[in-house]
Amino acid sequence: MDNFNTLEAVIDRPEMLADSRLPANFGQTGLLGYVLGTLGFFTFLRMLSAVPPGVMSFMMVLFFVLAANFLFAAIMHLFMELTGVKGSASRLFLAFGYSDFLLTLLVPAGFFAKLDYLNAFFGFCLCFAAVLYARVMLVRRLYPVSSNKAALSVGLPYAAFMGLAFFGFIYSIAWLVWLVI
Repeated sequence: MDNFNTLEAVIDRPEMLADSRLPANFGQTGLLGYVLGTLGFFTFLRMLSAVPPGVMSFMMVLFFVLAANFLFAAIMHLFMELTGVKGSASRLFLAFGYSDFLLTLLVPAGFFAKLDYLNAFFGFCLCFAAVLYARVMLVRRLYPVSSNKAALSVGLPYAAFMGLAFFGFIYSIAWLVWLVI
């Protein structure tokens, strides 16, 4: 129950994220957020038969989520440091776990998608937008910046990886055309 008390304290008083004294279970609650959020995401994907069943498959998704969030937190912290704003990368990574609690909302979205009351892509996009909004608010609390700079710092890593995926796709199409010709 201490994890949920810590989550409640951070939700009630988000300014405590920037204080020097954090709640006792801050890190443990952040990691629990990653696990529960990934479990919600994995359940959503299983409902749509997008991933194979099993513990090993869940662990692969969990490790991918942890690695991606670690990389995104590092990129965001580097951006903030380069613009002259001080903060903590480890707190940012653990605070992203708090935003991943919102991914548990994908489970009811998956049920509604299976019942054809809601489009699965729309439910995923809505939940993803809520997570991004929560991350922008967390960045604003951890680093003393405006909401525009926080939104820019959250959006830059996603835009960079989308750009890399786009260029990789274009390269693979060009390579395929070269093979055929």
